[in-house]
Amino acid sequence: MILRNTKVEHTDEKTGLVVKRITTSEWENFNRKVAVNNSLFSCEQKRLIYNKPLLNMPFQIHHIPFKRKKQIWNFDGLAVSKTHAIKQKRLYLAFQQRNEKQWNNLTFAEAEGDFQDLATRGLPFVPYSIPKDISLDTWKERRKDALSILNKSQMLVPIFCSKHQRELFEEIFNYEFENSKLIGVQCYSINDADTLLNLMKIKLRNSRLQTGDEAPLLLGLSYGKVQKTFSNVSGSFAYSCFGFDILSHRQIFLENMPTDVIRKILSKKVEEIMRYDRVLGGFNLSAEQEFWDGVNITQAFLENVVVAEGLTPYQAIQWANYNEQQNDFDVLNNHILETAYEDKRDSAINHIELEKERWSVFWKTKIAKLGEVV
Repeated sequence: MILRNTKVEHTDEKTGLVVKRITTSEWENFNRKVAVNNSLFSCEQKRLIYNKPLLNMPFQIHHIPFKRKKQIWNFDGLAVSKTHAIKQKRLYLAFQQRNEKQWNNLTFAEAEGDFQDLATRGLPFVPYSIPKDISLDTWKERRKDALSILNKSQMLVPIFCSKHQRELFEEIFNYEFENSKLIGVQCYSINDADTLLNLMKIKLRNSRLQTGDEAPLLLGLSYGKVQKTFSNVSGSFAYSCFGFDILSHRQIFLENMPTDVIRKILSKKVEEIMRYDRVLGGFNLSAEQEFWDGVNITQAFLENVVVAEGLTPYQAIQWANYNEQQNDFDVLNNHILETAYEDKRDSAINHIELEKERWSVFWKTKIAKLGEVV
């Protein structure tokens, strides 16, 4: 698939949120999408067996896991997921999901080696992880070397760590903002000072876009699905507030976990699985749903799940969580577009602050306050 361009449809002045129109050789779509990730791809594989519909999503992101015991990246599922994405006419990106220690120890020798490896695996969009302490001048030289080994059908995708050295981040990010079609950021906790400052720099640059401008697609990667320190607001919403267009939360790989932790995860009961609540814009456990709403929406949902759909109860909840978060994003995009009209200037901010309790809390405590400071 060829990514032709991404152009700004509209920027809302009050929130700084942007709607972008993405054009590829196969389709046109707006931004603010939750990508099909590893776990959702597993769900789709099961549904294919039963000849059931798949997710209506034009983006698929494969998180490449690291095998701790062998100290190598695990590419086992890469070819299968890439083939699946091609069949579904999806823009496909694969990248190495690094933990904080790996980012801290990342050198250009390692990053370049990983880039060269991925460039030989038939990927149209080839990620290049940029070490945290790198300046723009140093990166330009390495970038030039990297581009020299790609063929005409491939595109370099810079991947930043949200904890990139703050004194160096803005200059190097803004350079890529002007020169790349895709930019990825592996996102760590918003409570981290470096991460928060760097994310605000991303938001400020993105919010300066005007209708008709060409712009890069910003990929928010590896963030926490549920933001527990912010009233369990959806991580996808929280990080989209900083300007990310395509989102894919952190994937859990059981092979790297202790046996007792694996056993605990696999033995989870239904009441321990969080369900996305569209009324709140966040996640709840069954007990919380009954307390606040008088209805156990998780249990009510599972009573209507058809076994022939091919999913386990946990996967069925994942599937529903995905669909409902994406539906909320589609509605939010409509409100952003409405702000182009004089009598609808407050449409987006009112929707965030008045319609979704947990969106509202996050927006007022983090985004609005930070906007005042910056």
